[in-house]
Amino acid sequence: MSFQNIQDSLCNLASVGCVDTVSETCQRRLLNALQTSGFYALASGDLAALIRHVLRREAEQQGGNSPMLKVPRTSPFPKSRQVWDLSSMDILDEQPDYFLLSARPWMPDWLPDSEEQSPEVPLFQESPRRNYQPEPGDPFLAELDFNSYQSAGQRESIRSILTAPSQSTLLVNLPTGSGKSLCAHLPAWLKSKPVGVTVVVVPTVALAIDQERAFQEKTGINFATAYYSDTSIDGQERREEIRDRIRQGTQPIVFTSPEGLIESLAFSVYEATRQGFLRYLVIDEAHIVEQWGDEFRPEFQELAGLRRDLLRLSQQQGHPGFPTLLLTATVTESCLDTLETLFAQPGPFQLVSSVQLRPEPSYWFARCADETVRKQRLIEALHNLPRPLIVYGSKVTDVDRWHRELQSAGFKRCAKMTGKSSQQDRLQLLQDWRAQRIDLVVATSAFGLGVDLPDVRAVVHLCVPETIDRFYQEVGRGGRDGKATLSLTLYTQSDFEVASALSEITYITSDRGRMRWQAMFDRQETLPDGRFQVPINVSPPYNLDLDSTSARNQDWNIRTLTLMSRANLIEIDAEPPPQRFKFDSNEAFSKAIAQHRGLRTIQIRNDYHLSPETWQELVEPARNQRQQWASRSLSLMREALQSKRCTSEIFAEAYRIPARSSPPRRRVHVERSCGGCPFCRQQKAAPFSGVMPVPLPVWQESNFQVGEVLLELLAGESVLVIFYGVMQSRQAERDRNRLLQRLIREGILSIVAPQSMHDVFSKSLVFLFEDYQPLQMPKVPTLIYHPQDKALPSHYCQPFKPGIPLILFLPEDIPDPNANHRKLQDVWTGRSFRLDILRGELGL
Repeated sequence: MSFQNIQDSLCNLASVGCVDTVSETCQRRLLNALQTSGFYALASGDLAALIRHVLRREAEQQGGNSPMLKVPRTSPFPKSRQVWDLSSMDILDEQPDYFLLSARPWMPDWLPDSEEQSPEVPLFQESPRRNYQPEPGDPFLAELDFNSYQSAGQRESIRSILTAPSQSTLLVNLPTGSGKSLCAHLPAWLKSKPVGVTVVVVPTVALAIDQERAFQEKTGINFATAYYSDTSIDGQERREEIRDRIRQGTQPIVFTSPEGLIESLAFSVYEATRQGFLRYLVIDEAHIVEQWGDEFRPEFQELAGLRRDLLRLSQQQGHPGFPTLLLTATVTESCLDTLETLFAQPGPFQLVSSVQLRPEPSYWFARCADETVRKQRLIEALHNLPRPLIVYGSKVTDVDRWHRELQSAGFKRCAKMTGKSSQQDRLQLLQDWRAQRIDLVVATSAFGLGVDLPDVRAVVHLCVPETIDRFYQEVGRGGRDGKATLSLTLYTQSDFEVASALSEITYITSDRGRMRWQAMFDRQETLPDGRFQVPINVSPPYNLDLDSTSARNQDWNIRTLTLMSRANLIEIDAEPPPQRFKFDSNEAFSKAIAQHRGLRTIQIRNDYHLSPETWQELVEPARNQRQQWASRSLSLMREALQSKRCTSEIFAEAYRIPARSSPPRRRVHVERSCGGCPFCRQQKAAPFSGVMPVPLPVWQESNFQVGEVLLELLAGESVLVIFYGVMQSRQAERDRNRLLQRLIREGILSIVAPQSMHDVFSKSLVFLFEDYQPLQMPKVPTLIYHPQDKALPSHYCQPFKPGIPLILFLPEDIPDPNANHRKLQDVWTGRSFRLDILRGELGL
């Protein structure tokens, strides 16, 4: 549909054009709004902003000159000039039944630097900012209908996941938009044939449903994969079916919350582990383990104990175990320390990181004298900024108030989400958000976490976030399509007080924590292997009036255990839940389940765990260190608002992690990008985007198995050479290809071959390379197919190290790389075969 068709639709609402024929998102959103009725009714502010969006986008696409639109003066369109003036629209002609409008760039006098550069121009230009390029794909990507990787970071992450040793933990740190979700979906799908289960823990129900939708679209499966609380009959049946499939090993992936996994899913996951079905445990948005697990939802940190017990059970049953994957787009040094403390044991812990700061957002900050000024500026901004748009506040009461203010200001296509929103309200909001039935969401920080709505063009903060990480995360919910987005922060002096209060880590004091621990340990039960179980439904001696069974009291007890774990006094563990068949009645079983959930399993790491001196020497420093990290993060947020250096330098400082020798840790380099910030605008510096770093392989010992046939061919050697002659017929090529496929089935995981041969390995679970570069390749069994017309580099004959097979297919007349006057075949002293002879021995 052309711009003229939009004009025709505005003049004749009875014949609004078909939305499906509209190619431009902003035009489609306007027509959707004109056609939609119901809860989100149209109001003057909504229509003015949507019409302005269409005009401004058209203007920027045409070089800056605004076209004109004739807009009726009948309901639901604004009838007065005031709304159009507030939306930076020029009224070129005013008649009783219509306005003739054009739109000019928004240049608010209260926003520093906007008189020289309108903050909205890149948004309507839809300027591409993301610069990383797709990378050639491995054959198995076709399983989910991909033929390339979204980024080099995604490629190396997936290769590291697929070669992760059993019982290991891999933290994957990739920027938003570089393909983090595939890092869970693809390995789960590949490893679920014929049976296999991957559990993905997500922080919100919305994210579970979003991941389910994406996984179903790519795999074509038609059964549920999102597991969440639903008391309806259909919901209960859905949950029971998922549990049944997990026990049978036919649920390739399940997306659930930590509470769902620890409580109602635990029995089924234990049974899958007992049968050897559990392939991966994945924690998505893993930074939440630290941010929420300390205070808000302690179950995130209890996942570590559950994982430890599942690995123990797997080993007891004779199974190799499973890797744990931690996926995130941001990780600070404090967060990395927390994750390593919780998940490093018993296997190796590694980090694959490719950190490029997001180039899409431009940053604009405006200090407001009071709430009245902030409200005026917000209303003006919302009349001018493109849709969709998110407004963030810190407190539920603030979000409720701002939502009412926006409704009153003429923005009816506006919804809110807070921690008090019901699950049904959250799901309905997300459906409306994706279906373009709403344009604005006012929310606290949990909204949008991991939900991929690609075209959010602006994120407004009506607060000072308590950490620089929260700010970066929330700004990152805009521009997921790689195009320019805007971050606008409208703050007052009182916001700093709120941020300071929120940044205070409410860890229990050492004295009170020790008394809580004493109360729990006094009621401990010793397990046969020396571990302990302690109840969390006991009251401390200093607060006997507190209901011991209350959620508040139990949360404080769990936080006490978490703090002790950080200080290495204890290690949080777990025990399998009761099994139904062992009980005579449902009542007895329910009682056993309740008792199980009221206990926590721990291992003692310090025999002086009850000593006041130990708490002062070990626990208090751990408590203080957490507070120091929080204070530093708030300090960086304050500095961002002061605009005395580039915002990207501040983010880089927050996410840069130094190398460490003991235990070993690689340095995390942060590649800077800036889509525009106050400092850069003052320096007349243009937006810039760094180059995404390419991570190196992380595993010194990878997960691979070699078949008996290949072991026999190698006969204890690491290198095997297969000499081949000129392929003179299609049959000869087919015979060669059958041998190549046989070697893949015997355990070859990496293939070095010319591009022209890559089709031979279609859908095979192998990593493809064009050159042999040992330092940049996984340490797995590798096959090199060297073509006839290229000299052989001498290092091609060197394996990674003894025990990792290297198979070379070489032309029979290829010269010795160390002496070109002779053939390599004549002087090779290691294991070798002629192709035709080997085919015969293998019956091919």
